[in-house]
Amino acid sequence: MTKKEDLMKHFKEEKIVSAVKLIILNSFLVTLFFFSDIIAQIPINGFCRYREFSVKKNFTNIFPIDYNSDGYRDLLIYNSINNKYVSALSDKKSDLINLSEKYSPIAISNIHSFSSGSSERKFIFLSRRTRQIGVASFSRSGTISTKSKIKLNGFPLNIDVSDVDGDGKPEGLVSGTSLSGLSIIKEKNRGLHETRIETGKVFMASTFIDLDYDSFPDIAAVDLYSNSVLLFYNNGSGNFTESRSIGLSGEISEFKTADFNSDGFNDLVYIKNNHFEVLLGDSVSSFQKKFILETPVKPDKYSILDYNGDGYNDIAFINTQSGTLYISFAKSTNSFYPPIVYMQKNGLVNLAAYIDRTGKKLALISTEGKIYLVNNPGIDDESFSISLGLRPAALATFDYLNDKFKDVCFVDETEQALKLILSERRNLFRTYFSVPLISGYNNLIVDDSKPRIKTFYCFSKRSSIIEIIRINFDDYSYKKQTIYVDGHIEDLKFTSDRLKDRQNIYALIKKDNKTYLQEFEFRDFRLVSSQINLINSNVERSWLTFGVYKDIYSVVKNENQINLVKTVFDKKIIDQRSILNFNLKERDKFNYTIICLNELIGRARPVTFWVTNNNNSFLYTFSNIKMNKYPLKISIDKNVITGYNISSDGDELSFYFYNASGKFRSVSFTGEEKSPIEKDLFVSKNINNYLVTVLNKRKTFLIYSNSLLNTITFEKIK
Repeated sequence: MTKKEDLMKHFKEEKIVSAVKLIILNSFLVTLFFFSDIIAQIPINGFCRYREFSVKKNFTNIFPIDYNSDGYRDLLIYNSINNKYVSALSDKKSDLINLSEKYSPIAISNIHSFSSGSSERKFIFLSRRTRQIGVASFSRSGTISTKSKIKLNGFPLNIDVSDVDGDGKPEGLVSGTSLSGLSIIKEKNRGLHETRIETGKVFMASTFIDLDYDSFPDIAAVDLYSNSVLLFYNNGSGNFTESRSIGLSGEISEFKTADFNSDGFNDLVYIKNNHFEVLLGDSVSSFQKKFILETPVKPDKYSILDYNGDGYNDIAFINTQSGTLYISFAKSTNSFYPPIVYMQKNGLVNLAAYIDRTGKKLALISTEGKIYLVNNPGIDDESFSISLGLRPAALATFDYLNDKFKDVCFVDETEQALKLILSERRNLFRTYFSVPLISGYNNLIVDDSKPRIKTFYCFSKRSSIIEIIRINFDDYSYKKQTIYVDGHIEDLKFTSDRLKDRQNIYALIKKDNKTYLQEFEFRDFRLVSSQINLINSNVERSWLTFGVYKDIYSVVKNENQINLVKTVFDKKIIDQRSILNFNLKERDKFNYTIICLNELIGRARPVTFWVTNNNNSFLYTFSNIKMNKYPLKISIDKNVITGYNISSDGDELSFYFYNASGKFRSVSFTGEEKSPIEKDLFVSKNINNYLVTVLNKRKTFLIYSNSLLNTITFEKIK
């Protein structure tokens, strides 16, 4: 993948292309970037669905346990300050219900299932504060009751559970930096019994692991003082003997075990020097080979699970200082894809991964009283959100396979990247990848005309930059170009020749209270010519519409009159005339809005405008034959339009409005002569950028970026 640093290097070294003859204003500058690189395609396989739940502040521990034994993991959320907990019950839809707060009779530092068989009815817990370890159970409503407990010689920190002697009953392994040695905890005669297997050392962490693959769990433990991993072998009867040690050349944290390369041998993983190190296991557990997983930030907490279901364990980790969640998906043996930023939340402190009957999940918690769940969306979900970035803004859809199943792309303003999520038939969001940009943008349009070759135009209105990315989905290579226009962009359109590699980009720009049309011609993805022409002065807003010619509609203000001016343009102005005008009274001089609603309508459709004047709203449609005027219930005093979108379904044409008060509503036409049908859909004050599209051949979705949650939401509307 092209790195941002390399991109900026090229940016500093850019040269003006002098070989191309340009018809320009004196200040006009075009800068071109040419890149060809391979995009890292990361198989997320839908693992991006986002949900949020609320509890009170200062709940910092989260434990996935099935406390009611229904097969679905519930969440035990614990506040160590006031010794309270929330038992969040999971239902079949993977939602959390009955988030009831209770007082805990025990102080919980860690908790594990401690039951024989498959049902989780008993749990072993650690209490660092009271130096205790005990066994507890839950009622079906989530109330804790203590069955037995014992006091230790120090303050326990870690616990792991396994059957060490093959009797079908679990034992616990306890260690901690303020606890001497290692201890095995076993239930005996309805009480707990502690067996010390090491007394002269202090262990930062410990875990059960099968080192000799005899089906009996052995132990790997990190000796705090010698800074080494000690390996203890189980003789099959639950007796452990220290065999050897593995030296660590530096301080580590968060020591765990997993099989990362799917070779059937257990590996050791830990955080060291702001990255992950993995000691690879083999048939004799030598751990002589290792690989390093570099991370963009320091991992503080992490969880291991095969999130995308490809057979390789992945790593989800958080940086608590920034509150950022990343997931590093395994690529193959001993290698990972670049970490993906999933979200950034205030006070994010802990996470836990688990599996239940509805699939794989990642649960996170913040000190702000928020619980976040990440998993896969259901095929038949009618409303859901996804989280795959820090600040998704501009949105668009395309169809890279031309299979009628839409793919989604967006610009992440914070990361300054174009991000794409590809779908394959009923499998939503199969593949993710990201292309770096030189800026963040709030507008994105896609040339979807060519099979498997798509061109993405990124820009911001009121700015001067157009960044163009072309992606070849046969080999996932991409090229880039950047254009600087001579003014501020008001509107942008393009034309594309399906047979020849030729495109024309048209930018309506404002400069010095004048509006210009600037055209760029590309062949073989290279700029070959450019020209700029004056359209009008005193223009408040302007839009491009494409028919036989390039029609430009402008709102022109002259003294106390507002004119909607149509300019017919090819290489030069062919015709220019006023098609609608308003004589403004003093009291309503500024009480008007005119918006063109033609951006997504095909060439055969009439040009449509939404107009308010003197607190009245109308839709005007213009064709070569006549003008139609339709009154609307929308009024300017309560419904200032901040966004709009259009969709067409057969003879029905629907306009979707989002206003400053948070109302999202539709206005539909079933025929040119019939009155529009207005409908309120829902209310949300957090919509940033949106579109309406048929996502999967059957369902029409409103897709919008949520400015509060920094997610992308899919809302079925018909």
